[in-house]
Amino acid sequence: MSKFCPSCGEELVDSARFCKSCGTNLENHEPPRQSNQNQQFHVPRVEEKHWIAIAIGYFCAIFTPLIGLIISIYLLTRKNSENAGKHGKYILIITVIRSLWSFIRILI
Repeated sequence: MSKFCPSCGEELVDSARFCKSCGTNLENHEPPRQSNQNQQFHVPRVEEKHWIAIAIGYFCAIFTPLIGLIISIYLLTRKNSENAGKHGKYILIITVIRSLWSFIRILI
């Protein structure tokens, strides 16, 4: 019957007292202590909030389409926020429709 490390799941020989992969003490089930130099900290990525740019973008898309276009491009290029990209698309659509509507009104 095979023995597995409780910390990392590595398959071990039955007579093992320590894990050959992570160094866990199999008799006491204590994970090995690492020095501060070897520790790697995982910092979760936090989605940035772009609510001010989104609000200004919608306003500008209706009243000043050129600035709305600039803000929509800014929001579309934010790789760390799906929400900003989604609103950037909506602002771009509103900007294009508003610009076309103004252009058609000038021609008529």
